[in-house]
Formats: sequence, structure tokens, C-alpha cells
Amino acid sequence: MDIKRPNEFLPPSLRRLQADLAKSQHIDNVNVDFSPLVFSKPLGMLVAGSYFRRWICVRRAEGLKTTHTGITAKRNAHSYLMHLGFFDYAGMSNVGNKVGVAQGNTRYLPIREIKRQELEDRVKETGEKLIDAIVFVSDGLANVLAGTDTGEIKKSFSYSIREVIRNALEHSGAESCFICGQRWVNGHSEIAIIDEGVGIYNTLSPVYDVTNENVLEHAIKPGVSRTNKMSEEENIYGNSGFGLFVLSELGSSFGWFCLGSGMKKLTCVKQNRTTVDLPYEGTFVGIHLNSIPLSFSGVLLDIISSGEEEAQKEGRNSAASVISKTI
Repeated sequence: MDIKRPNEFLPPSLRRLQADLAKSQHIDNVNVDFSPLVFSKPLGMLVAGSYFRRWICVRRAEGLKTTHTGITAKRNAHSYLMHLGFFDYAGMSNVGNKVGVAQGNTRYLPIREIKRQELEDRVKETGEKLIDAIVFVSDGLANVLAGTDTGEIKKSFSYSIREVIRNALEHSGAESCFICGQRWVNGHSEIAIIDEGVGIYNTLSPVYDVTNENVLEHAIKPGVSRTNKMSEEENIYGNSGFGLFVLSELGSSFGWFCLGSGMKKLTCVKQNRTTVDLPYEGTFVGIHLNSIPLSFSGVLLDIISSGEEEAQKEGRNSAASVISKTI
């Protein structure tokens, strides 16, 4: 049996990929043909790779034969994925770089694994709080994405990245998450982060009256967090439930924002929200910016202020975390 990939790894093509892999999960002698693949962006790349890695893991456990063809360094899209570590991340050994080998530059961030244990080890060594360790990681990644280590652009990326990482490590129950990003010559930027944890529904349903159908819409509301019933000592991430809200507002205003978990994928663009079916065990987040606000701090504070007002009206935590206001 042959599986021919969509010609691009982008959010709209993920449902077809997931369906093809699910249909062939327990069939012997399956070949994945990558020859149609000509384009990829961060979010589609990470989600597609996660589908592959879990598909391959099950097949190996069942002793099923799996092969791949059509990968060539002569094709730009393939050499790009090989360099970023995609095939290693996807569970295909001996094809391209291992995850974490490529260093990247001011234009792109290769696939990186962020391990919870490494952050905790840093906390033990330095005595800082866990959230400070996350800030340290996100600032380093933001420098790569923004192409500078100072200024409003770098600050905007730093906030976006650290909020996504914080949510992934707090809510997923996974030991690590993966992230990548890209800046293009036209000024567009995209970052993506993914985990293979328990998913948003399983973290929010004990605290909120949500369903699998509406949980993503609920998750991006201001003040929504599993930590709402935790004490300050328990809430080690300082999470106040404003991270995804802010990201969704930024993406919707300046590009797009995408959140997937469980059985659904939510996309926010130009103040419109669209939810479609897409099974995913875990959570993925992507934000694509077509432009950067000239005064990111002012835009951020406006978003937070309106979010605090909305959260108060709806009876939720009405104060964003201090760290979200310090850029």
C-alpha cells in the first residue's frame, strides 16, 4: 500500500494526512511516498510529524513493515525538512539531521525539543523560579525569530513563545514539547508548539462545564485556566489564563492563530473563528503574523485590558499574570 503525501504541510492538509495514516495503521507493507511534497510551514510541519511519529511507533510495536520513498536533498522542500530535523522528529531514522543539531539563524528556528526536566534542572542550579527558566528559553528563541535581541519585535515573539510553552508544560502532562519557527523575506513570521499530552478537554473539564465540541472556544477566553482553583504555591507557572487569549487576539488581528486538541481545530483570522474536525491527541498552537504592531507593548496592554474586563463580567479570574504585563 502506498501513501502519497499532500503537496504541502499546512493546516488545511492535515485532515487528509491523519485520515490516510489512520486507515493504514494496522496494514502491513506500507510505503510513504514523499515525492509530492513541495512546501511546508512550522505548524503543519510539527502536526504532520507528530502524526507520523505515533503512527510509526504503533506499527513498530506490531511488527509491521514501513518504508518511505521520494525523499531527495535535490528538492528544496525536502532538504529544508532534512536540515530542520523533521524526519528524525517524525520517527524516520537516518534521514537528515537529528532534532537539535541544526543551529538556525535569524531567519528560522529548527525543530527543538524543550524538556521539562531540563528546565527543572536549571531551576535547581540557579535557584530561580520555573517561570524564569521558561522566560530564559523563550527569549533565546525569540532572538532567532525576530532577528535581533532587542526591541519591540523581539519582545513580541518572546511573550508569544513563553506563553505557549508555559501552557504546554502546565496543561499537557507531557514531559516535553516541540517548537519551531520561520521568518520570511516578506516580513511574515510563524511559530508553532506542540505536545503529545492529555489534551485541553481533560485539563479544563474538571474545572469548567465544557464539552469536546466547545472546549477550544472556551480555552481562548480570558481568565480560563486549570489553575483558577489552585493556591499561589500550587500555581508554579504563575498562570492566570490569559496566554491563549492574548495569542488568539494577536493572531486574529495581525495574521492568524490556530489551536488544536482532541477532535477539533480552531482557527482565528480577521476576528473570525472557524472550528473544523481534526483528531489530535495532545495540543498544538500556531501563530502566524503578517506584520508586527509598531507598538507591541501598547497593543498587548489593550488586549489584556479588554480581556480583564470580559473575564470580570463572566465571573472568571479577572487579572492577567504580572509577567504578561512586563514587556
